[in-house]
Amino acid sequence: MSAFNFKQKPSGLFKWFLHAPTWLYRSHLGFLMGNRFVMIEHRGRRSGNLYRTVLEVPGRHPGKNEWIVTSGTGPQADWYRNIEAWGVEAVWIGSKRHEASVRFLDAPEAASVMAGYESAHPKTAAKLMASMGVSYDGTDAGRVEMMHQIPMVAFVVR
Repeated sequence: MSAFNFKQKPSGLFKWFLHAPTWLYRSHLGFLMGNRFVMIEHRGRRSGNLYRTVLEVPGRHPGKNEWIVTSGTGPQADWYRNIEAWGVEAVWIGSKRHEASVRFLDAPEAASVMAGYESAHPKTAAKLMASMGVSYDGTDAGRVEMMHQIPMVAFVVR
């Protein structure tokens, strides 16, 4: 069982802790987060305000210059709904800001990315799935079905 529950919006000290990486990126210190995280800038779907969200990168397609992230709280996550409505303003990789476009992965492609992540980081993947409240039966078909609950997005960096 995970100590974190990403199905509920964070509050208090935990919310502050989750926003701390944003300050690193905004201070051009994003390189301290390594290649496993990116920060996206996106507009609010109703307000039009600029928001910044740091996300883990479970997969990359270096040849296509794509950085793939997952919505651990599902398709109802604010950042996910915002990019569905408006796309992404920019993606921060390390300490550099890049223009980018968005590509939504279908469940079979997302399952393939997740399989690679599970292979590379089995303990972290298990903890993340527990914190996201998702699981599957260990089969490829089960993984594909799980990816409907936690969709993935590719940011194509220009």
